[in-house]
Amino acid sequence: MPVQCAELRESLSARLDGETTSDDDVLDRHVEACPGCRSWQEQAAALRRTMLVREAPPVPDLSERILANVVPPRADKWAVRIALAVVGLAQAGLGFGDLLVKGAEHAGHAGMAGMADMPGMTGMTTASHLGSESAAWNIAIGIGLLWAALRPRFATGLLPAFAGFVLVLGIVSAVDASDGDVAAGRLSSHVLVVAGVALLFVLHRQLRRSTAPAPRSARRLPGRPASRRPAA
Repeated sequence: MPVQCAELRESLSARLDGETTSDDDVLDRHVEACPGCRSWQEQAAALRRTMLVREAPPVPDLSERILANVVPPRADKWAVRIALAVVGLAQAGLGFGDLLVKGAEHAGHAGMAGMADMPGMTGMTTASHLGSESAAWNIAIGIGLLWAALRPRFATGLLPAFAGFVLVLGIVSAVDASDGDVAAGRLSSHVLVVAGVALLFVLHRQLRRSTAPAPRSARRLPGRPASRRPAA
């Protein structure tokens, strides 16, 4: 390609971009006489047209219809979350009480002294250690319930573990109560975790209802063709 064509094509490109040039007459005469530059100008103009930003087609304003169909948050979900937070605080407080109050560890278990015969452990150290384990469980469960109250989407994940714990705890408590190895006061402390699991289940059900797809409305949005079912 001649040097003159390369220089003039830069000016042609600038003119296509809307820039003013001082040699329009020279460009016009050259394009008319040079088939290569004339073809280049046509291709550059066509390419520029494809790169121009096209105006978006007008669409109807559906804001009012969309806002009218928005389901407001259920008020009872907050009630369940608040109750779950209260139960979580009480459950964690029960665990901290077992750790801080001297002699509170598993005081209701009459059969704890029988573990003094275990090798390398006395009855007091065994009772103290098991009491600390129980307190740690109570604190962990309380923290889990509080976390579910703050972040309800985690209720579904916590429910199987906590429900399994309550199931095993209920069976063991029933056996110990029938043998007279646990006092009624200790059994009553399990009401908190049972209530926490029940509230977790209620919160889980509410989340499933709120995230379920809404039924298809008989009204369709304007400008959208109605769906057709295939013929049987």
